[in-house]
Amino acid sequence: MEEGKYNEEYRKYLERYEIMGEGRPKLSPEEYDRLDDEMLDLLALEAETGRLSPEQEERYQELLYLLIAE
Repeated sequence: MEEGKYNEEYRKYLERYEIMGEGRPKLSPEEYDRLDDEMLDLLALEAETGRLSPEQEERYQELLYLLIAE
């Protein structure tokens, strides 16, 4: 897939990856979308229940790292 055909979120991820991605795996657009959806699911669960379990919190931190999110 050409870079110009990526969605805006993935293009921003690629920009963050260029700056801060050293040592992290580079995600494909499909991987990015899947992990981003997983992170959004965890955020929705936290909003619904008021907290995440320790395992969910750990996974959320992993997703932040992989997605180079803030």
